[in-house]
Amino acid sequence: MEFCLEMKFADIKALYQKFFLTTHSGERSKSDWWARERTGLLKRHGFLSAKRVSFSGASYFLATELAHMALSSLRPGRGFVRPLIEIDVRVFEHDRHIVEARLALEGLGRATNWCSERRLKSETALTFGLARLYQPDGIYWNKLGEPMAFELELSAKTRERYQDKIRKYMDVIRQSELKSQGFKGVLFVVCQESVFNVLVELTRRFEGKFRVEKFNDLISASRGASSLRTKRGWHNGE
Repeated sequence: MEFCLEMKFADIKALYQKFFLTTHSGERSKSDWWARERTGLLKRHGFLSAKRVSFSGASYFLATELAHMALSSLRPGRGFVRPLIEIDVRVFEHDRHIVEARLALEGLGRATNWCSERRLKSETALTFGLARLYQPDGIYWNKLGEPMAFELELSAKTRERYQDKIRKYMDVIRQSELKSQGFKGVLFVVCQESVFNVLVELTRRFEGKFRVEKFNDLISASRGASSLRTKRGWHNGE
C-alpha cells in the first residue's frame, strides 16, 4: 500500500517485482500469482483502487483513503502523503518510468530508503532548501549510505534549463560537503540519446558529483542481474 501511495500508482508487474519476485525460501518465484492474489485481496477490502489508462491497456493500482488511515495508524510517527483519486495522464509516462527505474536500481542493490517526489513535496526538509521547481524526482541512499538525488528525463528540455538545475544541485552538494547536510550527488536517468549527450557534457567538469545513465541500459542491467541470480540459485540447488 505504501509503495502505491508514494509512487502514485503501480501495476501488477511492478508490485510483483517489488514484493513477490523472491520466495520465502530465497528462490525466484515462477509466476505473479501471489501478487495478483494479494492485490485482489487489498482491492476487495478497500485499500487499493484500480484505474485503467486507456492508451496503456493495463490496470494500475492506487492506495485509498482507507490505506492511508491504516498506514498512519500502524506508524504513528511517520507522515504519509495523501492518496490520489485519479491518475494524471499528462505525466503518466514520466511517473511510470520512475517506478521502473527505482525498481531497477533497488534490484541492482544500488538504492535503498527511496523518498518519492510526492514525499519530498510534503516534507521539504528532505530537499535541503531547494525550491519546488528544482526538486528532484526522488532521493535515495546509495551503497555507501549516502543520500543521492534522482532525476528522470523523459523528454528534452532546453540547455539553459539543465544548466540552471545543475547549478542548484551543486549548491546543495557543496552545502553537504561543508555541513554534512544534503545529498552527495545526482543520478540522471535519461530516455533520449540527445539528452544523454547534453547532460554528459554539462556535468563533466563536476567530477564524481553527477552520473548520467540511459534508461534502457539501466533496465537491461537489472534484468541481466536478475537472470544471473536465478541461474546461480538453480545451480546451487537453492
